[in-house]
Amino acid sequence: MVLLIRNLPKNIKKEVKKELDYINKIYYLENELLFYKSIFKTHRNSAVFNLRIKSINGKRVWYDKVYNRMNMLHLLDKDDDVLEWLKPVRCER
Repeated sequence: MVLLIRNLPKNIKKEVKKELDYINKIYYLENELLFYKSIFKTHRNSAVFNLRIKSINGKRVWYDKVYNRMNMLHLLDKDDDVLEWLKPVRCER
């Protein structure tokens, strides 16, 4: 698409660039909407306040910190929360 825009007159370039930015914004928002709607397909029985947005290989996923305790935990990309969850719980007397 860059090759096509480069050869256009300057006044049309700005309009095309604005339209491309608008299309990119719509695409981004549509993907966000689909991701948030996926809660109802993947985590129907989960409380929303228990869900966290984490990633597996850079792809965002919903992680329920109550139900998916150890199943998915080792697959998640390591961040501060995941590293904290991986630490063993110390028993106090």
